[in-house]
Amino acid sequence: MKLILLSIFTSIFAMGTPKTRSERTDGIFITSTDPVSGRTLMIEEDEYSVWVYVLNSDKQGIDFDGFLCSVVNPESITLTPKEATKNGNAPPITTAFSNKYSYVKNLKSKDIKVYWKQNRIEIKLKKELYLVMNLETQTSYSKALSKDCYYGNAL
Repeated sequence: MKLILLSIFTSIFAMGTPKTRSERTDGIFITSTDPVSGRTLMIEEDEYSVWVYVLNSDKQGIDFDGFLCSVVNPESITLTPKEATKNGNAPPITTAFSNKYSYVKNLKSKDIKVYWKQNRIEIKLKKELYLVMNLETQTSYSKALSKDCYYGNAL
């Protein structure tokens, strides 16, 4: 999955035209670059979830990531993790780590706002803070998680 993301991202930056926001027909795909630090993040929807990736300073790889939300109700997922990840996607969030904020219905690119701060990135969904990414510690904190787990830390 990360190799696919990297190749997509490399092709975007290879074009020479700055892209700050775009949406693919099969899901959300947003990029944002901090004008002060030059750091870049990418927000991407896969089959089950929306993830945020902070790229390395040289844009040659992913520094760290954060779970933004699920686009599928965790209670309705009946696939095994092996079945769910066969297309290269991260496994869908389970009910063990989800909460009432995990599943966001009908999420659109326009609902997502990125705020670059001194040492962190704040991402809001529909005007509500959902994800904080600490650039110094490379740690993400998500409102969509009920407790700390392999998806990240609870906000």
